[in-house]
Amino acid sequence: MSKIIANSVFRLKYAETVRLPGISQDMVFKSGEEFHIVADVVYMQGFILPIPMQGPVKDWILKNPKKFIDDTRNF
Repeated sequence: MSKIIANSVFRLKYAETVRLPGISQDMVFKSGEEFHIVADVVYMQGFILPIPMQGPVKDWILKNPKKFIDDTRNF
């Protein structure tokens, strides 16, 4: 697994369909889809992703920074 992330928000620049290692089906993401990573746990639309999807999705985000806008907010 990759580095630990305490608090970040990543927004996908363009719609994309990806096949991630360890996930048996294609994943379809909309343009502007937000990925929240809090205490190294990935959330989408306010819900935690299932445990088997955590590592592959987080690795995909970190390995493809040009596909995302860092939209982390500090309140």
